[in-house]
Amino acid sequence: MNLEINVSAGKLATLLPDFAEKRATLVLVIFSGEGLRGTHLEAVETATSGLLSRRIANDGFDAKTKQAKVIDTDLTIPGLDKIVLVALGQRSKLTLDGLRSALAKAFVEARDTAQSEHLIFPLIDLDLKRFTVEQFSQVVAEYATLADYEPNHRKTTTWRDEAPTTHFKSLTLVSTRSTLKAAKAGALLGRQLGEATRLARDLVNEPGDTKTPTWLGEQAAKMAAATGGVVKCKVFKKASIEKMKMGGVLAVNRGSASPPVFIELSYDPASGATEEVFGLVGKGVTYDTGGLNMKDYTSMRDMKMDMGGAAAVIGAMSLMPAIKPRYSIRAVIAATDNAVGPKAMQPGDVLTSMSGKTIEVGHTDAEGRLTLADALHYMQVKCGAKRIFNLATLTGDIETAVGVYTTGIFGNDERLTRLIKRAGDYAGEPMFELPLVEVYRDENKGQFADLTNDGAGPGHIIAAWFLREFIQDGVQWVHADIAGTAFRTAANASGIESEGGTGVGVRTLARLLSEL
Repeated sequence: MNLEINVSAGKLATLLPDFAEKRATLVLVIFSGEGLRGTHLEAVETATSGLLSRRIANDGFDAKTKQAKVIDTDLTIPGLDKIVLVALGQRSKLTLDGLRSALAKAFVEARDTAQSEHLIFPLIDLDLKRFTVEQFSQVVAEYATLADYEPNHRKTTTWRDEAPTTHFKSLTLVSTRSTLKAAKAGALLGRQLGEATRLARDLVNEPGDTKTPTWLGEQAAKMAAATGGVVKCKVFKKASIEKMKMGGVLAVNRGSASPPVFIELSYDPASGATEEVFGLVGKGVTYDTGGLNMKDYTSMRDMKMDMGGAAAVIGAMSLMPAIKPRYSIRAVIAATDNAVGPKAMQPGDVLTSMSGKTIEVGHTDAEGRLTLADALHYMQVKCGAKRIFNLATLTGDIETAVGVYTTGIFGNDERLTRLIKRAGDYAGEPMFELPLVEVYRDENKGQFADLTNDGAGPGHIIAAWFLREFIQDGVQWVHADIAGTAFRTAANASGIESEGGTGVGVRTLARLLSEL
């Protein structure tokens, strides 16, 4: 990305002339009931001869409701082009989620309505009770980075008379001298979180014809190399997968023209590998036709997103140099597509997973749990993880249960589940815990094998129970079904989430791993 983020302790009057040629847009926050009080608001009001108060009075801008509005200036002030007013409601009630909601509106207005390239964002110069200047600065930098995202499309020109997309070139945060250090730390982390999320979005948005398992392995290795050795990457090819007897991965891959790969990413603290290992597992089905039980057109349309869990894991691992977890982290991805071919797996086939458990294929479109079964077993026996968090675009039923803006999670350990849910809430990626109701466990019992992959009942719970069968005693495990939250269509894309991959999970994982 080309967005330059700076933090300054200077005054607006001395900062604006630096933008005399390129002209900047001021992004100003206003609280309900406080009028235009505050160092920066008063300075702008004075410099513009009361423009803010006049426009607010004439246009009816109400700071009680979270909204954003673009104000044109008369261009007489050197460096100042437009002003974006951001209403944050009552100061005492402002939360991080409320701030995120308002900033999403503000940056979209700055990008699309004001068509701004250079932004100046004075940080709040009065106390906030619910979060710090560092947190505030982080969210501003993070959301500016995400709002500026443009999908990695293959367009060669703009459509007819459509204007080119505006991109931010610079964001300057203005703090006080006493908060400069905290503001810089927050801005740096916010930028890093935004870039890691953008990486995950790019991986999801890559077309299925180029996003082969081998390509995904190459992207994981490229990410690891960019960390300067902090993250190490191993990519196992088909011969190694066969040697490890990963029957689930091999069965799903049978109809494909592209061989599978198995990706292992490793991080150890500077002091060396720790006895305790935390494991991340991401579903990596690079394209899912549904196999012989083929999906219909609508369901198959966006199935390049079926590796959203893998994308989240890769994006999160790119942040290891920034968050530096205290414990060893291992992340694995079983990568394959689920295609139709002469040798494709078919209903009634029986496979033997890496764990030794046999599985009868009842439905070829329930393929993700087959690859995850092998990945989960590998994480336990090869990596030694006693705590595991897996992310997977696993079932359509999760959308029925919690919609497309909340991730459903299941776990066998209350404390780990609570820790992950709290991390998601903090990161602005809300999660809802769903029950592993015992009565549904037997639905995965097979007739001709230990298990079947098409148990009857609520699909999201049945799938979670299937994965649970591959978790050993004493291992803490949480499963996140991100099928609803990993991808946006035209019907539900808005704010900082354009159509395509959302990168959901990256920021939750960053928060989680930094807290371990």
